[in-house]
Amino acid sequence: MMFMDQNLEEFIGNVNSRELPGGGSVSCLTAILGSGLSNMSFYLTEDKKIYKNLDDETKAKIKANIEKLDSIIEELKEKMVEDTTSFDSVLKAFKLPKDTEEEKAIRKKEIDEGYLIATQSPLSAARIMLEALECVADIAQYIDKYAVSDNYAGALILNASIKSVLLNAKINMRSMDSNKELEDEIKSIEKRSEELLEKVAKISMDKIGEI
Repeated sequence: MMFMDQNLEEFIGNVNSRELPGGGSVSCLTAILGSGLSNMSFYLTEDKKIYKNLDDETKAKIKANIEKLDSIIEELKEKMVEDTTSFDSVLKAFKLPKDTEEEKAIRKKEIDEGYLIATQSPLSAARIMLEALECVADIAQYIDKYAVSDNYAGALILNASIKSVLLNAKINMRSMDSNKELEDEIKSIEKRSEELLEKVAKISMDKIGEI
């Protein structure tokens, strides 16, 4: 399913129904929008004194973050589609025969592997979203005060997108054997996301206070 080929009305209509996309794909879309908002805040800043007065090294660092956000947007487009098939392995495994002990063992193994795939997909999306939020935080101090609300909005949206997509990972993990490595990574991503949001919030509200 190519969501990029749908118009906005079609996409909204599918979300507002029993059809795909679901929460994972929508979270990827909101992360794309959050990343785009942050880029927009830079485009509104680059002709202002706050940016023009920076040294070349700092400008290069900012531009690298903008280019990274562009790359992340493309990655998240792919993740939007991937999310729609990430649970297929689980559904296929549940249809396997279970008449004999051997069949039951094979079926359980396939189900477990399916849930791992279904968990890794949203987790990998969250990793990408966190990279985007790192970029947003890196450029926050250089954004013009009249565009900073867009960058801050981007950070808020990315933080919410990370939380949302990780819900898919968490619910799938409930059907798996305990996996401390995955659990620890989820906690680490959530913690870092909150730290980055707090950083952007502090910088942004200080700038807004100057207006």
